[in-house]
Amino acid sequence: MLKRKPMRRADFLKLLSLAGVSYSSPAFSQGQVPIQPGECEVNPAFINSGPGFGNRVALTFDDGPSPGVTDRVLTELSKRSLRATFFLIGAKVDASPQLARRIVDEGHDVANHTYTHPRLSGMSDSAVEQQLIRTQDAIARATGVTPVWFRPPYGAFRREQGSIASKLGLGVAYWSVDPKDWSQPGSSTITKRVLSASQPGSIILLHDLHSQTADAVPAIFDGLIERTFTAAPFHSFVGNPYT
Repeated sequence: MLKRKPMRRADFLKLLSLAGVSYSSPAFSQGQVPIQPGECEVNPAFINSGPGFGNRVALTFDDGPSPGVTDRVLTELSKRSLRATFFLIGAKVDASPQLARRIVDEGHDVANHTYTHPRLSGMSDSAVEQQLIRTQDAIARATGVTPVWFRPPYGAFRREQGSIASKLGLGVAYWSVDPKDWSQPGSSTITKRVLSASQPGSIILLHDLHSQTADAVPAIFDGLIERTFTAAPFHSFVGNPYT
């Protein structure tokens, strides 16, 4: 089992307050799914950016592991000694456990993105909890790591649902840079959108689901390096939200 030393909660909160980390969730959701009243409201367990010092950003990938895409992303990360965070779908982890294990073996963080990628805001508390628990179990089984961060599909998560995540020891992570790679606008467009919007403290949202994203990541990674950004996995970028 991979062991990482998490940031202490006191240090985590101090860093966030000093760096002016934003707790507001995005004013949009993935896949052009309209935000409903009460979704994505401010909550202490919710973040959409990290500390801005050190010129650091977080590279995050949703919806994997996806054979043929995730492995390409991992290869490009390895070439540049970059570290990322993968928000995994539990059912896909069960289908490709070796690929999920490779993510951890190569030094990246894994996080929870539900078991079947449903819109959680319209579900009962018990159904939401089962989505999260099943994914925690699937990831731990495949990788030996139990996630401490969770991202709701489509960004659709009601304020009062935050207690479900916190009960399971999960912080809720949104994003601040969304190139909308899910719409497959072309690899060059994805690259331009990421590089033009990224700034210190950004949480960059990508999807290891489409080949266009895999095509774009070499230029994205090289562009971030040229701009002297450091890509940090969540355990060192924002730490453990509850430890």
